Amino acid sequence: MSYLEKVDGYLDSLKVGKSAIVDSWFMMSSPIPIISVVIAYLLFIRIGPKIMKNRAPLKITKLISYYNAAQVLLAAINIIKVSQLNLFRDGIIYAGCRYQSNTQNPLLLDLGWWYFFAKFTELLDTVFFVLRKKEKQLTFLHVYHHVIMALYSWSYLKFAAAGDGAVLALLNSTVHVVMYTYYLLSGLGPQFHKYLWWKKYVTTMQLVQFVLMLSYCAWTHFSPRCQYVPGFTYFISANVTIFLILFLNFYVKNYKLKKDKEYKNTENKAILNGIQNNIKTNGIAKKCSDANGVVGDICKGIPNLEEIPCDVEKVCGDFIKDGKAYLTRRTCKSAYAPKCGFEHMTNK
Repeated sequence: MSYLEKVDGYLDSLKVGKSAIVDSWFMMSSPIPIISVVIAYLLFIRIGPKIMKNRAPLKITKLISYYNAAQVLLAAINIIKVSQLNLFRDGIIYAGCRYQSNTQNPLLLDLGWWYFFAKFTELLDTVFFVLRKKEKQLTFLHVYHHVIMALYSWSYLKFAAAGDGAVLALLNSTVHVVMYTYYLLSGLGPQFHKYLWWKKYVTTMQLVQFVLMLSYCAWTHFSPRCQYVPGFTYFISANVTIFLILFLNFYVKNYKLKKDKEYKNTENKAILNGIQNNIKTNGIAKKCSDANGVVGDICKGIPNLEEIPCDVEKVCGDFIKDGKAYLTRRTCKSAYAPKCGFEHMTNK
């Protein structure tokens, strides 16, 4: 007996009345298929970018659009299947607390497989990133999330399918309908980009989802009305906590810090524009000197100030740039004017 078969036998012993129906479904006979897929997935992440290094990115926009549409459909199917379970007859709080005896409920098992299939196919997200040479998208968050969700959804269906998982599947599938709809629209062309102002709210939905999942896992674990396998409760709670931290870090970096940076850049541009608006581009500046002929703070920080036309309101006025005093001739009405006869000397 191989090591994997021993692991499979041990895990089987954790499940009372293991359903033979599940064993006959695609990828569900033993852990070997899903583990093999995950190993191949991780190897592809290492090897794929090297293979694509000297190749042009594949143009697979249409394929990705079909893929995103399929993911929207899969998530919608899972939502429909959850609704068929009538989980909310005891109220929202106790929605998943009817533990299905021996995990034999065919509707629940069917939902579990479709949810697993959705997580299994979502591994293609990474494949498309590699083929399009979008290696920057292959973050730890991206890879960890996809691997854990594929393994979790498989093991949950195999060993502990119950009502709590259906509630978590409902939350996750709802978010994925919105998320893959966004991806679908963004890939249809620039004409749709103006309708995608809600990008950051997708991440906000994911964060809210994780908070709700974590709260629900804690509730079902401590509630005497809910009887689930503790090991899976600990596993999903730990990973949801990790997801929450990683997604929160992603949100702060991509929206909060980025917004603050853009605000500072806008503020700096506004100041610069305010300065430049005081200086005409036709050769004569409106005002660049104070009553004494000395340039004020408004002109500081402008590169190559000596090359910018500056109106001299008093004859023989002077202006200062970087600690240097520039003196204009008495005959000069306006510095850099067409017939100005401008000269300047520097006092060091």
